[in-house]
Amino acid sequence: MHLSDRMKDELMKLDFDIHYISVTSRKSDLHHGMIRLIISTLATSDELENLVKKDVRKNPDCNGKYTVKLTNAGKSRIAYIDSKTHATLVSICKNKRGRERVFPFSREEMDSIISMYSPPDRSYCVNSLRRAVIEILQDCSFFGENFVSMILEGRTGRKVCDFLDDFHPFFSGMWDFEDEEVAADFVKLYSEITGESPDKIAEILGESEKRIRRLLNY
Repeated sequence: MHLSDRMKDELMKLDFDIHYISVTSRKSDLHHGMIRLIISTLATSDELENLVKKDVRKNPDCNGKYTVKLTNAGKSRIAYIDSKTHATLVSICKNKRGRERVFPFSREEMDSIISMYSPPDRSYCVNSLRRAVIEILQDCSFFGENFVSMILEGRTGRKVCDFLDDFHPFFSGMWDFEDEEVAADFVKLYSEITGESPDKIAEILGESEKRIRRLLNY
């Protein structure tokens, strides 16, 4: 594997890695939901372990955003989630009881799942995936505002909403693989980095070869 000029920048590499983990994990709703929640809310292993169905809010708040309640060591925070993460969590919870765990994994299993979907040249776990997202978001924080701290403190409101909509790739749509332009940019970069054939890329990403070929020529 070689790095293109774009990928020599560490933030660009982190951006690609997070997007890669999100895209490849779509093969399992349960795995994908857990990974989306980490990326969307910066959830920790403890918060993932403690999440139960009733913590996933059914309706948007007054800012029009879906939320989840995340708990760690008896302390709770409210965190915004993007609409696709919310839809994935609702689907996972469909047949669960109110106090049933959303993700029935040990910490070791969580780390193993994320490692399984990591890019070939770098293995991630819950903590390193969180740190990667934090680096991306901190790079977007301007005017002295520490939005990462606001998110981790459970602060909600218009200011946090606007930041997420503008700069978090899940909320802004920049990692929306259903969008042809976004998908094409990712697939072309992936092909450039790995040199994999369209059929192999389709297998790894869980896509049809027809779509991969179309994206490569987009």
